[in-house]
Amino acid sequence: MALEFQYSTKNPLYPVTYISFYAMHTRIEMVAVGQQECAGRELAQQLEAEVKAMERRFNRFDSRSPLAVLNTRAATQEVEVDDELFLALELCEAFRRGTAGYFDVATDTSVKGQVSYMLNPDKHTVRYTSSGVALDMGGFAKGFALERVRKMVTDAGVESAVINFGNSSVAAIGHHPYGEWWPVGVEHTRVSGVMAREVHLCDSAMSVSGRTTRGEYHIVNPRTGGTVAGEELILVEGRSALVAEVLSTALYAAPRAERTEIMKQYDGYRVTELYCREGGLTESREL
Repeated sequence: MALEFQYSTKNPLYPVTYISFYAMHTRIEMVAVGQQECAGRELAQQLEAEVKAMERRFNRFDSRSPLAVLNTRAATQEVEVDDELFLALELCEAFRRGTAGYFDVATDTSVKGQVSYMLNPDKHTVRYTSSGVALDMGGFAKGFALERVRKMVTDAGVESAVINFGNSSVAAIGHHPYGEWWPVGVEHTRVSGVMAREVHLCDSAMSVSGRTTRGEYHIVNPRTGGTVAGEELILVEGRSALVAEVLSTALYAAPRAERTEIMKQYDGYRVTELYCREGGLTESREL
């Protein structure tokens, strides 16, 4: 789908830039306040190019991507990778350890939460620990890209904006020009068009994981290999879009009894279990 760009000066004090494009299997949108139109168009093109470049880099189904090459070769030899992919893998391993193995980009569950790849920081090489290992960065790349986009927007001088990746991961820069925050809705999973929770973001981010609004269970428990069928949504709010993305995924996969222990390592993040009920009602529980 083509990049969509809209610019409005209906309120001359706060001109609004809106952009939208499709990447990473989701729709990405941004509303930014206070830009000139030419600057907004240039930023829109830069954001689309950057996210789509990251999509190509982390797409394991594209035989030309660095990740696909790694999956093909790293079980039998050390494979040198570029700085960005090496950094991403370092972060993924840190998050695996920091979530008791409930976040893991390895698709081989025979290792059951153990190390699936070895990193050599001197050579920037990767070697898989088993012939069955393959890496899927889908649960990481969206948060990684959202963090990058937020930095690009801030570096462009934007002081007030909200960036939405598929209604499940959102980052805010500053606050709404007529309020103290950006209001963001979490969709109800049982009743279309109903909001399960309103989140207030100011220089912060949120991510929500769980059953989709179409009723689909799609998150895998990396320690068992089975699809998680929890009825709750896991909502995480905090400073980093990447950390929020990782934690919402890991906590949904983790048993409820282990979630509080995992969160002891992540100060400054708020976690809410949301239970969407019939009739549009919602129950919640704070961790």
